[in-house]
Amino acid sequence: MPFSSQFERDIHFAKHGHEFGAVDALDYERMADRFMTWPMDPNTHECIRPQGRDRLRFGFVTLWLGVAGVVPVFIKTFHVVRLLTVVSHGGSAGYFAWQCGRIYL
Repeated sequence: MPFSSQFERDIHFAKHGHEFGAVDALDYERMADRFMTWPMDPNTHECIRPQGRDRLRFGFVTLWLGVAGVVPVFIKTFHVVRLLTVVSHGGSAGYFAWQCGRIYL
């Protein structure tokens, strides 16, 4: 599952690639693809936002967040959420619930 364009991939790589130790934009895209498509471990949760356009995966331990478009299928973002942000939402479960419920994006 690729990003919507090479430009979008490169922008996200520049912002978040270092968080995963990605060596280049293609490496970062492969990591995002694995996270969004491979079977989830017990600490990773998935939801579809209410409007049905976004599919999210969030690692409750790793704090990895991936967002993909449902139709067409493409990666929107992949990054590590700051611990302070997660804590401000009451922990991983609260942050995940908040992200899943977002509608005005």
